[in-house]
Amino acid sequence: FVPIMHGCDNFCSYCIVPYVRGREVSRDPEEVFAELEQLFSQGVREVTLLGQNVNSYRFPTRNGVLDFPGLLEGLFRRFPHAPWVRFLTSHPKDFSPRLIRTMAEHRSLCRHIHLPVQHGSDAILAAMNRKYTREEYIRLVRSIREALPGVSIGTDILIGFPGETEEDFRLTLDLMEELRFDDAFTYHYNPREGTRAFGMPDTVPREIKLERLDRVIRLQRKTTRERRKERLGGVETVLVEGVSRKREGELLARTEKDDMVVFPGRPDAIGGFARVRLAELRGNTFRGEPVG
Repeated sequence: FVPIMHGCDNFCSYCIVPYVRGREVSRDPEEVFAELEQLFSQGVREVTLLGQNVNSYRFPTRNGVLDFPGLLEGLFRRFPHAPWVRFLTSHPKDFSPRLIRTMAEHRSLCRHIHLPVQHGSDAILAAMNRKYTREEYIRLVRSIREALPGVSIGTDILIGFPGETEEDFRLTLDLMEELRFDDAFTYHYNPREGTRAFGMPDTVPREIKLERLDRVIRLQRKTTRERRKERLGGVETVLVEGVSRKREGELLARTEKDDMVVFPGRPDAIGGFARVRLAELRGNTFRGEPVG
């Protein structure tokens, strides 16, 4: 992980981060590139650019302000043969068309995006201070998928926020069914002292929160499995991370979409890329067959 910024300026009403980590401060790009150069020289094959909201990266230069797409473009000018590059986390309000174009132009950027939606109701999104609407989020996901065929999109979903009605909750389920996320972190609201939401009446009883969260989890598990099964038979590039703990003679690898794959191979392949056909899905792990 390579941090490119610290802090957060978004002040989502349920979140304590801006108060404990401070306001956004972006690192000097030359410091970032120097750290990357050291990692690449050591043989590192995958890096993740890290920030509470990487899309809001801004660093003043003599030629103006360098934004996140500009940082990525500078990275690939400096390291034209860079291996896999990921970034976490993206705020939907700052995921720009230029960033989408940059991802489409540079194949080393992994086709996996974590894009927290949090909720499917405009009323709850406004109360959360998320600064986008349901329809704006849907349009963003559609534009990403159009520009990056096969991209996987994960999200965060927060259930039981103060004021959430059954209709608000139904809108969240509808959004999940429409967009069919590849995976999701799901959780229910807990009041956090120091946040703006702490003073709001916690109107959703705990048992209702848990029941709604269970419905969200079951829907997402079903969707995740369906999305993965759609990929069976396809050939994908994987980064080999180690040997399988369960079967001798098998390797453990990760796809650019952040899925785990086990397949037959020799330990000397660890640390390199391989092409595998996704032959079977067991639980959340693919079983693969080496290709070429």
